[in-house]
Amino acid sequence: MQLDWQVIYEENKLVFEIENHRYETIDGGQNIFKYVDGVFVKRIRQFPEKPDNWLQPHMPQPMSAPLDQWEPEMDYLLETFPQLGEKHFVTTYRQRDGNLIEEDSVRGMGVNNLTDLISVNRLGQPAYVQERWDWVELANVVYEHIPNTMLEQDPNINKAPAGLCWGKNKDTGVIQRYGNSQNCPCHVFPQIYPPVTLSEDEWKEDVVRYNGVFD
Repeated sequence: MQLDWQVIYEENKLVFEIENHRYETIDGGQNIFKYVDGVFVKRIRQFPEKPDNWLQPHMPQPMSAPLDQWEPEMDYLLETFPQLGEKHFVTTYRQRDGNLIEEDSVRGMGVNNLTDLISVNRLGQPAYVQERWDWVELANVVYEHIPNTMLEQDPNINKAPAGLCWGKNKDTGVIQRYGNSQNCPCHVFPQIYPPVTLSEDEWKEDVVRYNGVFD
């Protein structure tokens, strides 16, 4: 099972559509708004026990959500649209390098299928999307090493608590500066650093400005 959410970086929004169903979230899935035939149906909360306007900030280890309303909605989706696949709660996962690893517990919602064995998170996003498997890292910098001048000049830098990376897409050749360990908003990174596209002529200078380290 996997859900192919589309990201709208300008709005920090994820959108998933299948037939006449549409789901939207602007906080990594803590609040998901469901529409059917264009009509709002309900708000699905990860933490319904919290105050109505409460949001979990970035946390390396997110809080548990025993009352999460998305899990039964996921069951509804898989039953209504069987083409999405099935849940597979296994503990063997394929890594970015293609090797398999065995773990003691289930990651997120298990794996996308029993052939690929790629882990999927709570929203059904596969690891190859969240971890940018189709990108080659060119440079990086941890947040603590970013110069004060750039902390002041970059209005989105607070959305990259783990620092920044510079990467190149294997297929298109596009070069971007983006948040380390980020691609789409999720429960770990509710707000993400909007990727910035750079030219071949400017990306190295950009790395230097942020005090980055070349790979």
